[in-house]
Amino acid sequence: PSTQHPGLKNKTVTEGESVTLECHISGHPQPTVTWYREDYKIESSMDFQITFKAGLARLVIREAFAEDSGRFTCTATNKAGSVSTSSKEDLVRPHFVERLKNVSVKEGSRLHMCRLTPIGDPTMVVEWLHDGKPLEAANRLRMINEFGYCSLDYGAAYSRDSGVITCRATNKYGTDHTSATLIVKDEKSLVEESQLPEGRRGMQRIEDVFKNKNPKPCPFFFFFSLSHPNYLHARRY
Repeated sequence: PSTQHPGLKNKTVTEGESVTLECHISGHPQPTVTWYREDYKIESSMDFQITFKAGLARLVIREAFAEDSGRFTCTATNKAGSVSTSSKEDLVRPHFVERLKNVSVKEGSRLHMCRLTPIGDPTMVVEWLHDGKPLEAANRLRMINEFGYCSLDYGAAYSRDSGVITCRATNKYGTDHTSATLIVKDEKSLVEESQLPEGRRGMQRIEDVFKNKNPKPCPFFFFFSLSHPNYLHARRY
């Protein structure tokens, strides 16, 4: 068998992307094609799709993770012998698909900040910062980094938590970060806001409702998950 130039090409990809490696192979009788990552044989599966049709050998990696970095080899074998072509796949620095957004909450509120990040990299280090200073997990602060999600949970947010919140992900290829402004309003701020023209108009509308002798009933809405009739719908993130 023989492979047609230029054979496999080196690739640099972002973690989580789909990767396709392919090369043209000819030979008679038709050769058997085998793919390897380093010295390990790759079996066709949902994550690694292997095809060989009309002389085109193809390997599709559904999602590239850090452990997929390395040398990939395609080997074609028949009675006449075997031939191989190789390429190297490298992953680049982390990349946040979604960015943090500015948020404003009332003091004492629970707060959940969560965004998708690169996944599957055991060397990945994820840090949360407040105004540039590292945050540490505490009784009311919980940090989670698993299954491609980073989350920062506040059991109760206080005015001193206001500032710029940054999530930074770093691996051996580089770093990426996303930032947003968090504003936690104390009771005094809320009272002051209610004195603004917009706030006074809102209070006036509330007073008008209570003065109405026949106020219309306020509707209440409950949301249930149709996937299970016995439980309220709940999401982890």
